[in-house]
Amino acid sequence: MYLLTIRDGLVTRHIGPYTSPKQAVDDLDRLMASFGERARWQIHELEEPGSLLDTPGGGKRRESQSLMGSSASPVAA
Repeated sequence: MYLLTIRDGLVTRHIGPYTSPKQAVDDLDRLMASFGERARWQIHELEEPGSLLDTPGGGKRRESQSLMGSSASPVAA
């Protein structure tokens, strides 16, 4: 399952769940029209609760995966 997160200034919206990242991206195109041009978005892959209990080390069996994007140019920190 996947969760879409959109942050626009101080407002953060969590939308989903989606069964595939493609569904989240399709919905993202529609949703970005209602946010400002500096809004940032991420698609997070959700883990099943059982997988956290089965893996030694607290579920760190693989690196966290997320698709990131922004409608604005990247800003250096």
